This record gives sequence, C-alpha cells and structure tokens, in this order.
Amino acid sequence: MTTSTSSSLIDRLIGIITFKAPVYREVAHDERALQPAAIIVVVVTLLVGVISGLLGSPLGLLGTIIIAIVAALVGWLIGSWLTAFVATKFFQGRTNTTEMLRILGHTYVFQIPSIIPAVGSLVTLVLSIVATVLAIREPAGLDTQKAILTAIIVNVIIFVVMLVFGGIVGGIMIAGAMMGGQ
Repeated sequence: MTTSTSSSLIDRLIGIITFKAPVYREVAHDERALQPAAIIVVVVTLLVGVISGLLGSPLGLLGTIIIAIVAALVGWLIGSWLTAFVATKFFQGRTNTTEMLRILGHTYVFQIPSIIPAVGSLVTLVLSIVATVLAIREPAGLDTQKAILTAIIVNVIIFVVMLVFGGIVGGIMIAGAMMGGQ
C-alpha cells in the first residue's frame, strides 16, 4: 500500500476530475479504496437512475434504479477484469482486476454530466475517455499509446459481446412472437 497524499475521498475525487495522474495511481494502489469506489458507482448510478426515472422511463423509477445499479456493478466488474487482462496480456502492464476496480470505480464520477439534456452524453463521453486512459496508464505503468490501445480493445470486445447478446435476445423475442402469433 502506498502512502496517502490525498487526505479524503473529496480530495481524491477532485484529483480524479482534474486529471491528476498521481491521484489515479494512488487510488489504484490503495487497498482501502475499493469500498469508496463501489459507493461511487452505486451513488452515481442512483443519481442518474433517479433523474432518468423521473424523466419518464417506461420501467418506472424503482425499476430503472434497480436495473441501472445491477447493470453498473456487473459492467464495472467485467470492465475492470477485461481492462486488467488486456493491459497485462497484450501490453505487459503491471496491474490487476482489483486495482482496475478501485480506479475505474472512482472515475465513474464522470457519468454525472449524462443527466444534462442534449450535451450531457457528449461531455460524459469525452471526460470518460480521458479518465479511462489515465486510469489504465497510471496503475499499469503503460505509456499513453498503449493505454489508449487497451481502452480501444476493451471497448471493441464489449461492443461485440453486446452485439452478439443483443442478437440472441432479439432472435429469441422474434421467434417467440412468431410462435405466439400462430
């Protein structure tokens, strides 16, 4: 464990949102940072879910929140594992899933702008890309190019898996509708 240079969660979040590389490294290596990371993922997801639910989600407020939190936690776990895997196996990075969970959980704070109509998604995308590259580069000891390539590979894998999963679910739904219509 490293010596803490940031005295509180607020200090760390300020370091994260101002893209201070040493804070990213510190959070990734601090064994006590996993629980705050999980809390950030849940609280940010809850905030975004409440706003989305209030804006008329067809699932209603409670359904939106439950599905959003479960999806965020599962996505956070899978994304962290996959990021650590790609960084270490393809680029000889020095990281692991737990480090990625800690730092990627903290960078989840960049999902908050998504609640802003029209521009929020774009702001979230841009800030998240920068934060993700730092979150990969710092704990894994990679250069920026390898961190960017790691992020691209991880996102392509996730996209392909989601596309296949969506196709399977869609196919099952179409087949069910066709059988029900006979």
